[in-house]
Amino acid sequence: VFLRREQPRREMTRAPWPTPRSVRQATELHAVLTASGRLLNQPSAAHLLNSLASCISPGDPLHLRYALSLFDRMPCSTFLFDTALRACFRASSGPEHPFLLYRRMRRGGVPPDAFTFHFLFKCCSRGRAHVLLCRMLHAACFRTMLPSAVPLIASPLIHMYAELGLPGDARRAFDEASVKDAVAWTTVISGLAKTGLLDDARRLLAQAPARNVVAWTGLISAYSRAGRAADAVDCFNRMLSDGIAPDEVTVIGVLSACAQLKDLDFGCSLHMLVGERRMLVSDRLVVALIDMYAKCGNIGRAREVFDALGRGRGPQPWNAMIDGYCKVGHVDIARSLFDQMEDHDIITFNSLITGYIHGGRLREALLLFTKMRRHGLRADNFTMVGLLTASASLGALPQGRALHACIEQRLVERDVYLGTALLDMYMKCGRVEEATVAFKQMSVRDVHTWSAMIGGLAFNGMGMAALEHFFWMKCDGFHANSVTYIAVLTACSHSCLLDEGRLYFDEMRLVHNIRPQIEHYGCMIDLLGRSGLLDEAMDIVRTMPMQPNAVIWGSILSACRVHKNVDLARNAANHLLKLEPAEDAVYVQMYNIYIDSRQWEDASKIRRLMEERGVKKTAGYSSIAVAGRVHKFIVGDRSHPRIMEIIVMMEEIRCRLKSVGYSPITSQITVDVDEEEKEQALLAHSEKLAIAFGLISLAPNLPVHIIKNLRVCEDCHSAIKLISRLWNREIIVRDRSRFHHFRGGACSCNDFW
Repeated sequence: VFLRREQPRREMTRAPWPTPRSVRQATELHAVLTASGRLLNQPSAAHLLNSLASCISPGDPLHLRYALSLFDRMPCSTFLFDTALRACFRASSGPEHPFLLYRRMRRGGVPPDAFTFHFLFKCCSRGRAHVLLCRMLHAACFRTMLPSAVPLIASPLIHMYAELGLPGDARRAFDEASVKDAVAWTTVISGLAKTGLLDDARRLLAQAPARNVVAWTGLISAYSRAGRAADAVDCFNRMLSDGIAPDEVTVIGVLSACAQLKDLDFGCSLHMLVGERRMLVSDRLVVALIDMYAKCGNIGRAREVFDALGRGRGPQPWNAMIDGYCKVGHVDIARSLFDQMEDHDIITFNSLITGYIHGGRLREALLLFTKMRRHGLRADNFTMVGLLTASASLGALPQGRALHACIEQRLVERDVYLGTALLDMYMKCGRVEEATVAFKQMSVRDVHTWSAMIGGLAFNGMGMAALEHFFWMKCDGFHANSVTYIAVLTACSHSCLLDEGRLYFDEMRLVHNIRPQIEHYGCMIDLLGRSGLLDEAMDIVRTMPMQPNAVIWGSILSACRVHKNVDLARNAANHLLKLEPAEDAVYVQMYNIYIDSRQWEDASKIRRLMEERGVKKTAGYSSIAVAGRVHKFIVGDRSHPRIMEIIVMMEEIRCRLKSVGYSPITSQITVDVDEEEKEQALLAHSEKLAIAFGLISLAPNLPVHIIKNLRVCEDCHSAIKLISRLWNREIIVRDRSRFHHFRGGACSCNDFW
């Protein structure tokens, strides 16, 4: 052993014990002291425990237990208690062990000294001890310590209160200190800045007898974190005027401020400063440079920094470069860097997944999440919320359920944001029951949760249920915001709740003083138009404080077709064509309005106008997911591998519908063909083909879930109601504006869509 190599046995009593450099060497010294009977000797025991405490690594509970068990067998003294407390601090122990040691110390009559409280306060800072216990320790220190102990105690005491989020106590501890050295000044300035009292920290820094780089850096970093980038840059300039040289940490804080200000010139000067002062270029500094250049819009310069300084390092510079490319929309380049990386971490996946989501490439985001799971990495809440949002936008229920399973397995911590995203996903996938379960399981809800629930019920045609939840929300003490009222008014619009819509629109304006936005006006105009009150709807259009957009004129146009107001429809179409001249839906609506009113010449003009402007009607299609695969159908489609089975089912549907008195609404077919051909054309609509495929492919207890890219037509709506009753199946159809839940021959929209 090292003891025998370094020191002959005969000299052991005379020569000092060697100082161990590792826990293993400390255990060898322990064995020698035990064998020689010197373990109970005060100097020998103190030397062993002190050496062992110095060898303990952060987050090392096993060796801490060994040190404390060794301490338990030694004679008590203030020095040994202080050494045991130092071991707790080095091991990043919680406050439990230090408090127990201090209680033993007092009960054993061992007097504490300045080092005792020094390490107690440090342990409380790191372990986030209870505030009351910390204040009790402060009081005990105040009673027992002499003024000469202040320099050793003041800084850890101030730091403890700052870490506990008690800036007032930290400032009082500083003010009460009879001796304030540079460390105490720096600690209180950094502590106030960290807890958000930036102006107080700035004033205190101006009063400090000596300002060092640590105090300036703490304030600069705090300004950057708080979004006060201009103040951070001002602090940096004043620091330079004081003749204080910045270090790496200072430059990182100022680079963050430059990124917020998008001040490329100042960022470049900081980059030059790093080279001129030959600063150590750490991973954090490389990341800060890449982030600054990317956020200032110079992605090429960011890539130069990455290629020169970041490629041979760990994942942090790679992650910064990938994130930079994603933020400027270059997701494919980010993916190529991702594929070049040897080791991916959770931040790498998060950055690229977020880039895909923001770029609207939701399927690729979900595929990347699957790859991340195969790498054994756990998603964080930020990623899960983004992925649930992507699943909701796609109507990707299987993927959404897989994400829900990850949440149930506690792979991520459930919080209010995750719960809200989960219920929103189920609502947008038409699964109201599962969304309701997710809502009820949430222990904490906020106004956004309630708004998502109300809006989801509205989107699914359950207006009265949405208004009931709005009532319960107010009973729970939540105050509705602008988004909540959009959801409430949408519920009224989708369910033709005219009186309720007027009531809540006035309540929003007059009771809660919420200024209506264009979305609120749009809901009211849509509600009035659907209810046939076109003159009143137009009064709002004329008097609203902003210009109507395409959505509002589209609502007017749709209402005009239902209520056969050709003149107003022509006016609305003219406004729409100015806003969206290439939007095919406007031409199609006007064509149908003219056909319904038998204005054949005007209908022909619309067709010619479409041809002249090169506007083509969007092809309608319906899709259905079966066994994880999406099947897409268009009108009259015969390309599906199971088309013969589908045709047989379609014929069965036709016969059974006819047997219960169903009559196709052939007036919807504007082509000049006989009635039988019109009936065949209606039967071949894409939603009916998708439903026929669902009936032959899905188990009888499973709902048939269809996604339609256009508004479901009147004939299909009537037919699907009967199909749901004849086959005793729930059929869910999501068209471009809402969900239709068909059960037992009825639809959730109550034939109002």
